[in-house]
Amino acid sequence: MSITIHIYYTGKNGSALAFAKEMTETGIVDAIRAEDGNLRYEYFFPYESF
Repeated sequence: MSITIHIYYTGKNGSALAFAKEMTETGIVDAIRAEDGNLRYEYFFPYESF
């Protein structure tokens, strides 16, 4: 059995994008992806927000 969780980050003046960038650059995303049982960890951005 697998569970899918969608988390929506919001913020002003690009803060949500900055958060995702910091998570990636500091290695936290890599650590999450390396967890046992993790099948996928991805960021998605709506086209209209750019």
